[in-house]
Amino acid sequence: MPEQQCLLVKTASEIALKSNFVRRFFTKKLVQSIKFALKRNKIEYSAITRGGGRLYVFCGKLKKAQKILFTVSGIHAIAVAEQSKPAEYREIESQTLAFAKKHLKKGDSFALDVRVAGNKSFSAKDLENKLGAAIQKAIAGLRVNLSNPEKQIFIEIRKSDFFIYASQLKCLGGLPLGVEGAVAMLFSGKQGELPAAFLLMHRGCNVFPIVGKKTAAIEKHVGKLLAFNDYRRFVLTEEKDLPALIKERKIQAIATADSKLDKKALASYKKFDASQSLVVLRPLLLYPEESKVKLEKFFA
Repeated sequence: MPEQQCLLVKTASEIALKSNFVRRFFTKKLVQSIKFALKRNKIEYSAITRGGGRLYVFCGKLKKAQKILFTVSGIHAIAVAEQSKPAEYREIESQTLAFAKKHLKKGDSFALDVRVAGNKSFSAKDLENKLGAAIQKAIAGLRVNLSNPEKQIFIEIRKSDFFIYASQLKCLGGLPLGVEGAVAMLFSGKQGELPAAFLLMHRGCNVFPIVGKKTAAIEKHVGKLLAFNDYRRFVLTEEKDLPALIKERKIQAIATADSKLDKKALASYKKFDASQSLVVLRPLLLYPEESKVKLEKFFA
């Protein structure tokens, strides 16, 4: 029998490209984001472990937690996986056959995707061949299709345990929130502001909303970003208090949702930038229109 189920979180590929020091820092921030998101949605977790570009989240309400973590930046994909021990061939085969019998039926085409990390006892290719043959022997009428299978079984083997799952939820990628500093974002309730803020958060920036005046309408508008902020509530700051916020929160840049490129707009940007003490970011400038439309659907 499997030991237990967990969420197997695949970190974004960008994180793996960093130096060891930076990768550890980014992973720490990602773990913090996961904890924030789970806590604010009242999902208890018993442990979050890490290794080999993976985080293993042991919590309740796995399907709900998977959907919640979909919006957390820094995650490539999430799977609900079964954890088993020990990482010995007899146990791996036994659990794989039990799993296959629950997910495969006569007539299905299937493929195995085996990953081995930190365990020199196995070769991923050899395991795929041996386990695939064992599954075909145990379940009549299956067809192997490596290029376009109807169903897949994923097996990830570590030094002392292994994980099996049948599907994964592709997530948003990007960088963990908070790894790139703090940005003050101007909001007035206009279209484009939410995608612009999302792009900054997706690249690891903490966004602090700046408004002309606090109103229920603008608070509701900014609140649509809540899921992308690890479900942390935004505190609105009025423009008159921006200098104090810059000092208190160590703001590194100011951002706007500007996207026009005509001469009048460019002249306006130049004038605005000259009046600011910090660099001004415009994430929507030159951003493809079709991509902007897709982002707007997040907030519809």
